[in-house]
Amino acid sequence: MTLDHPLLGVQPPFADHLGLRILSAQSDRIEAEMLASPQLINRNGTLHGGAVMGLADHLGGLGAFLNIGPTESTATVESKTNFFRAIPAGDLLHGVAVLLHGGRQTMVWQTTLTRSDGKMAAMVTQTQIVLRDPKF
Repeated sequence: MTLDHPLLGVQPPFADHLGLRILSAQSDRIEAEMLASPQLINRNGTLHGGAVMGLADHLGGLGAFLNIGPTESTATVESKTNFFRAIPAGDLLHGVAVLLHGGRQTMVWQTTLTRSDGKMAAMVTQTQIVLRDPKF
């Protein structure tokens, strides 16, 4: 699926709160950006790690969503984050999530997050489970 998928224009409230903007979306690669805005800054003056993880989790979840059927749902069951560099306030964070494993029951996504200077800030690997009954 591509960025013109009808549901991609409607992001969940959390993604809107983060200021997340989807740049491209295919079934095996999602690309987005997010500003390190004042409401997402920690007491050290840099982007809060939870916001970084929120961006990556959203991209992996969106990628999984693009690979499931209309009566299925998905949820994160595991996530690992490595932080390499701080993201300064006002910087534009760029994220690229790629599908590493696309099974029938689980999918593994890896998201690389880079600062505007091109240096890697974090890498997140997550596992999404495919839920056959969307009522959980």
